[in-house]
Amino acid sequence: MKKIALASLLALAAISASAVEVGVVGGVDIKEGNHSRDTYGLTVGQHFGAFSVTAEALREQKGDTNKFNLIGGYDFATVGTATLTAKAGVAYIDNSTIDHADRYAGVVGAGITVPVTKQVGLTVDYRYQVGEHNYKSYDGSTVLVGAKYSF
Repeated sequence: MKKIALASLLALAAISASAVEVGVVGGVDIKEGNHSRDTYGLTVGQHFGAFSVTAEALREQKGDTNKFNLIGGYDFATVGTATLTAKAGVAYIDNSTIDHADRYAGVVGAGITVPVTKQVGLTVDYRYQVGEHNYKSYDGSTVLVGAKYSF
């Protein structure tokens, strides 16, 4: 049910938005105990002036874990052509291993976007994720590098 709601939100954002951003990302999650997991995924976002909303579907290579993030952003500075964005949101962690249940976590971080052309931009994001007290193995940092295309 939660996956259907997220897919509906992504579709609604894509249909109702006049300038949708679609992207690909890859990076690494560094979790408690210095365990790192390669991660990759797709993003769909929309800007509303300085504010933005982005939905992400990420896959961690180790552990059969999918993460679905809903991230709000605020563009707080421009340095040259680069835009700096403060970010906060929520993550739904879909862990398919038997010993863990699905969980929610809070996400905070920052990102930078550098335009390459009018429609293509390169992104780098840093995030810190904190979940429920009994699910600390997914707390930690994430660094994502990607590209996005604006319609």
